[in-house]
Amino acid sequence: MSLSYLPFRLIISLVVGAVIGLERETYHQPANNKKGSIGLRTFSLISTLGTLAGILYIHNLPFFIFISSVFGLLVVAYYILQSNLTRDVGITTEIGMVFTYLIGLLIGTNIIPMQLILAIVVVLVLILSRKEEIQNIIIGIDREEFHAFVSYALIALVILPFLPNTSFSLQNIPGALAFLKTYGVDLKQYSSFEIVNPFRLWFIVALITGIDMAGYALERIIGKKHGRLMASLVGGFISSTSTTQSLAQESKKGEGEAKLVASALFANLTSFLQIFILLAPLNGAFLVKSTPALASMILTTLVLGLFFFTRNEKLKNRKETKKKPIEEGEIFTLVPALKFALIFVSIKFISKASLIIFGNNGLYITSVIASFTGIDAVLMNVAELAGKTISYQTALITLILVNATNLLSKSFFSYLQGSKRFALRFFLSVLAIIAASMVGLLVK
Repeated sequence: MSLSYLPFRLIISLVVGAVIGLERETYHQPANNKKGSIGLRTFSLISTLGTLAGILYIHNLPFFIFISSVFGLLVVAYYILQSNLTRDVGITTEIGMVFTYLIGLLIGTNIIPMQLILAIVVVLVLILSRKEEIQNIIIGIDREEFHAFVSYALIALVILPFLPNTSFSLQNIPGALAFLKTYGVDLKQYSSFEIVNPFRLWFIVALITGIDMAGYALERIIGKKHGRLMASLVGGFISSTSTTQSLAQESKKGEGEAKLVASALFANLTSFLQIFILLAPLNGAFLVKSTPALASMILTTLVLGLFFFTRNEKLKNRKETKKKPIEEGEIFTLVPALKFALIFVSIKFISKASLIIFGNNGLYITSVIASFTGIDAVLMNVAELAGKTISYQTALITLILVNATNLLSKSFFSYLQGSKRFALRFFLSVLAIIAASMVGLLVK
């Protein structure tokens, strides 16, 4: 590290220590109604000591080991004295001191970017300053909820990252092409045709169960009325199809179906907003031509979503005055998510096969079939063709057909795995949105 940057890093270190120390000094201890015994000055010195130790680590390793050892002994001695005086065996402040020293050390050694160091500081201060809130959340967590969290962590953080993000085709199956050829079926030209991608398949499972987990967590934090809605709005930007499927599964519990329909509509509303973002850089003229249809879809979805969201629907289980404990596996269910993923992949397989059979000549047919699993790729293709290979009117008709098919497919998925009441309400809403999108054809 150049010595010219030393004053800057020392100043940053002082400020970082002061921020952490200020939080500790203003922390109100309920037991003795006194502020923390150490604060801004102490933590500023600790972070600066860490920065100097980091510089010594580069230039004088033995002295660095000596300083770090002395600091560790001082922290241990402080903890012993404080715990004896206050009868408080908590070590939050002491751990904060160690972290502050390490942050100073990172600043001095410059082994990770400064932006990351500052992000660590923000997270550390946030954790230190939210003791009561964190305790309240932890107190409210039961064993079943913890099991559900661990189960989801296994799905998303243990299994998913290790699955190959590779498309497996016929040529990857040993002897498949030769076996089919013995029966007179020559699929050599389709040998690179994708059958399945393990990572993407499991990602759908992780996404659906993740939306369930996020919705449940937000319900616990901000209330049942708004929690599921917030999770659905975020999930809609990732995959409105998976989000709708997650809500359909939730509807089988028989509670708050109107609110779940509203959440599904708002998830699809965000996907309509994404179309603007998608088309703008590809074909501005086509976006202008599509605006009346998109605006009608967005307005209709918004009105329907607000209608269902504000409905004062009586819950089927309202007779139960006492809240039942959550049973294990009730927060999210894996089997329905797996079923949907398999259905999704199967339809995607059929869509790609249809694209090979019909080619670009059957634009309407191929676009409609492909839209069963998503519309982004289809609309990108249509946007690139609009005004060149095809007319803007043809492109607009394709957009409306694609969107209609996609919405109807979501209704079909909802019927398969959701409650019939949820599926019917969502289906009627879909018909209204599709009818509204036809307005775009009337505008010349």
